[in-house]
Amino acid sequence: MNAPSIREQEPRVPRGELRHTNCNICSSHCPLDVYVEDGVIVQVEASKPPIGKGTVCPKAYANRQYVYHPDRIKTPLRRVGPRGEGRFEPISWEEAYAEISEKLNSFKAESGADSVAFYTGYSKWYRPFLHRLTHAFGTRNYGTESSSCFQSNYMANIVNHGTLTRPDAAHAELFIAWGSNPFHSGNYGSAPLGDIEPLREKGLKVLLIDPRVTAYSDSADIQLRVTPGTDGALAWYFANELIRRGRIDRGYIDSYVHGFEPYAAYASGFDAPRVSAITGLSVTELEAAADLLASVRRIAILAGGTGNIHHINGFQSLRAILSLSAITGNFDREGGNIPVKYTDENRNKPRVLHEEFYRENIPTGSKPKIGSKRFPLWSEIVEEYQAMDLARNILEGTPYPIRAVFAFGMNARMFPGNARLFEALSKVEFYADVDLFMTDSARYADIVLPACTSFERGELVTRMIPGGTGVRWVNPVIPPIGESRSDVDIICDLAARLDAPDPHLRRGYEHCCKYMLREVGLTFSDLASSPLTFPIPGWTPYRVGSNIRDGLATPTGKYELWSERIAKYIPEYPYTPLPEYTEPLETLAPGKSPEAYPLRMTAGGRLPGAFNSRLHRVPWARSLRGDPAIDIHPRKAKELRVVQDGWVIVETPHSSMRVRANLTQTVPEDSIFMFQSYSEADVNAIIGENHLDPYSGFPGYRSVRCSVRRDA
Repeated sequence: MNAPSIREQEPRVPRGELRHTNCNICSSHCPLDVYVEDGVIVQVEASKPPIGKGTVCPKAYANRQYVYHPDRIKTPLRRVGPRGEGRFEPISWEEAYAEISEKLNSFKAESGADSVAFYTGYSKWYRPFLHRLTHAFGTRNYGTESSSCFQSNYMANIVNHGTLTRPDAAHAELFIAWGSNPFHSGNYGSAPLGDIEPLREKGLKVLLIDPRVTAYSDSADIQLRVTPGTDGALAWYFANELIRRGRIDRGYIDSYVHGFEPYAAYASGFDAPRVSAITGLSVTELEAAADLLASVRRIAILAGGTGNIHHINGFQSLRAILSLSAITGNFDREGGNIPVKYTDENRNKPRVLHEEFYRENIPTGSKPKIGSKRFPLWSEIVEEYQAMDLARNILEGTPYPIRAVFAFGMNARMFPGNARLFEALSKVEFYADVDLFMTDSARYADIVLPACTSFERGELVTRMIPGGTGVRWVNPVIPPIGESRSDVDIICDLAARLDAPDPHLRRGYEHCCKYMLREVGLTFSDLASSPLTFPIPGWTPYRVGSNIRDGLATPTGKYELWSERIAKYIPEYPYTPLPEYTEPLETLAPGKSPEAYPLRMTAGGRLPGAFNSRLHRVPWARSLRGDPAIDIHPRKAKELRVVQDGWVIVETPHSSMRVRANLTQTVPEDSIFMFQSYSEADVNAIIGENHLDPYSGFPGYRSVRCSVRRDA
């Protein structure tokens, strides 16, 4: 008898007790329904409204394999072999805490608190507490993977207009998705973009700027498949055309914008023939897009979190993109880009519970943060050290020695030229790491501590919700695996053992949560008794135009096309106050020929079943792409005699790697794309360690010279 078809089968009845949690594999924190039998997860599904949206990505559905993966670290470990070899012995939590606190306090006593560098990769939920512990220890040397994720985007917004913004697509005539794919990015967190398709039916035009064909391409009236890293030149072309055609808001500019005259003079050099040669777009494509921009007044821009900034010209390119809102009068205007609501007097900090909690104890008298001399603009704006300078600082010992690194979830493979960071981790006097798995980075640690997943711990979650900011308490759904502990419990335990002068951390996580809720109008017991997200009482909507009316958080109080914040670093640094366009490809060393590297490599694009290296060992997720592979256009593959799934050698001016080829017309013919952080084929390892944006320090993952050849 034949088995019934999928249509004929009865709906699957969930087994076990229903409990609620969040997926914490990436930073979207999508709500999940989890079914548990005898303390074991048997099924994971997307939470339905009112808890969640009812949809999650493939990563979330792999959580059961993730939580119960055989490689989970289940007890504290002490290294017994050479660093990097991966030989450890189990020890007790008390032994681990004693060794960590003794080492860190001894370095502090001998060389000062700044000789210890704190660092966190993923996940992000505990960061305010580690930041607070870093400050309580006596140093500002707190670093995160945000040294290569989003902070450059934040910096560009702060330099231009002093705040982050959101696109008001609901009232716009034109929505520009620039390096963004709303269909595949931010499943739970992208609520403002959920209405793009209905808005298109009502007349909203969409301009998509992306070198790849994506799921969003069919939604665009025009897509410009710009050569990676040349977005700044395209933004200047649009500025030139808008100015030349008289489609700017001169009254708005005169009242609220600083530096328009030098901006307009510089823009005049970006005509269609020049920009066509830079971007790879035809003059016809450029003129059609300019016609579209010139036909509307209300323009809302969504510039992706990292797509535009992962170039060595990314910070200035994003500034040029954002500037289009100013010259068209669409910053802080309905149908344009609306500032995210802020509550402190300088409008540089959102009302999120965690912010005021950790920033109130910044140590005085500490030395400049790691990377401050090399990346002073970053150091001024971001209350973190620039981690792209960590390896150099450790190995060179300048401007002062770093003797110890205490990390949570460090992934050295995220760093360009990461052999240098692995070398630094092998030579630092003491290194402790907290993680779920024995990663390539954890293998170098002296002490490794086992962390819980989001399924095994409680967490206070804050997020933007329709109409304001919400807060939710998420209870654990299963007991901790082995002896693993919550990251924040580890932080609070160590605060006591380090004798940190912080009474809140030393009293534990629940106390800290109650402390953060003290003026919000919600109690911890309110939250703990419900799986729902509670709106923070007393929130009032942002009044559009308030920032423009009251003055922006910039040196001039205006929208700065010419940045006075940047100008003060001249002539010591090769900076420009205007967001001038520069080449995204690195200068080659003597003896290296550009002709030897005819293609551009873009690293870091997303796969639906992967997030950095967090799911490379999880069977369901890994099955979506079994081997590391490059995406390459079929015509280029044919030219190189490369076949589907065949092995190829990718070579850059720094090194090479062997991967498979995936033939797809979604990528440009002159470029290849590859996902990051595979141990067996690490694309970041073949990117130069100094391939960095001079303003933000961000790696140029997405514009790297390379060649591809068939591997016989």
